[in-house]
Amino acid sequence: MFFQFPLELQQQCVQSLDVATLKSFRTVSKRALPLATEVLFDTVNLLPTNASAAKYSHILNNAQLNPLVRRAIFNTSDPAVLDRRGDPEFLDSFKDAMCSMTRFRHLKNVELKFAGACGRHGPWAFLVLESNVFRVCVLKAFFAGLEPIIQLESLTIKNLQVGTHESVYNWDSFQSVISKVKRLHLQIASETLNHQGRYREFRHAQHFFQADLAPRWLQPTHAQLTHLTLYAGQMKWGFWPSCDLRSIHFPALKSLALGNWTIVHEWQIEWLLSHGSTLVELVPDDCPIVTALMMNDQQITLHWPDLPNLCQRGGGHYFKEVALRWHHALPRFQSALPRLCYFAMGRGDWVAQTMFEDRYDMLTRCHWGRYCMFDRGKLTPGDGVAPRSGDSSKGPPIRKLRFEIGDPNDWKEDVAFPTCDEEDTEALASLLASVEKRARAKV
Repeated sequence: MFFQFPLELQQQCVQSLDVATLKSFRTVSKRALPLATEVLFDTVNLLPTNASAAKYSHILNNAQLNPLVRRAIFNTSDPAVLDRRGDPEFLDSFKDAMCSMTRFRHLKNVELKFAGACGRHGPWAFLVLESNVFRVCVLKAFFAGLEPIIQLESLTIKNLQVGTHESVYNWDSFQSVISKVKRLHLQIASETLNHQGRYREFRHAQHFFQADLAPRWLQPTHAQLTHLTLYAGQMKWGFWPSCDLRSIHFPALKSLALGNWTIVHEWQIEWLLSHGSTLVELVPDDCPIVTALMMNDQQITLHWPDLPNLCQRGGGHYFKEVALRWHHALPRFQSALPRLCYFAMGRGDWVAQTMFEDRYDMLTRCHWGRYCMFDRGKLTPGDGVAPRSGDSSKGPPIRKLRFEIGDPNDWKEDVAFPTCDEEDTEALASLLASVEKRARAKV
């Protein structure tokens, strides 16, 4: 019965099977063998072991299997090995595999996955599985292997370190590869494990989002880029560390996914809307609007330098409320993104750290964390704050936040969190109805 279906439908069904089932399906009949083999060897997934490299080499040198490979994944650490005693060994076999990937005749999509914990120096360095020195060696070998691939379309790097050495960006191979990528997906890893650090702890993150992301990664791709994913795995970004993307426009952008991106300015919404003539998919994953901010000297300079200083005893403290709400932004998405056929808003699985891979499977909802407040480095409510009840779409339990300036006699302000659940829910429902209607019409 199955083999009476059209071939395209058979292929779609087989693509949904997991690896174990695919291996079993290959043995069903002679007709099943080519179908399952094509899907099974579409992706090569290399672990940092000699055994894995040997399997990779076998596929590379096999005349029947080599043409089937369209995607390669390079893992610098093995999830099954929990050894944190310094850098893992950068095996010659692993490096050779990277340098030989150009021999896959139809390879178009390449992924590099680093370990999540990273760092450059400091008392926590002994906990870091992969140092900056190790990562630089891997990146240089990786881009050297990518450079000759003419048909490369998609580049994914998970846990790209914010402190990546400048020598990587100045390397000819990096610049050559980035200039031809059409799909770019980055999950950024920070040296601190949360966003509640002082300025000196954020200097590498701030440098990356201000000085590296746009000119090094985005500007060289802007003319041809169709798909863009930007996630930060351990911290919110956008406001602090700040990232101004107004200088970048992608005339061919079809799909945009942003993770942990904080919104404080109208121009951030305008920047999204500026891609309305091409944008088909939009995914804001755990992207809260910051409705009230208490800022220090370093933070205010980047955003509202003319705000008055509230502290009369030395040291700058500045307060700002933001009027933007999601029921203001969502109707604008509906009207100004006329090609939008997919929209997902909510919060992926940040606990298991699978949000990056599963971003297009995220449940769409008015998540309680869609608003937050910023108090000199701390976001409230934080990721550890639970909803008031089992319904995670409802508002946070903290209804007000008191901003204080050290001395009890100094200025204080109680600021309420937004109470616009109904308005946001209605705006989201209207947008989703419009998007679904367009998607059905497109089919």
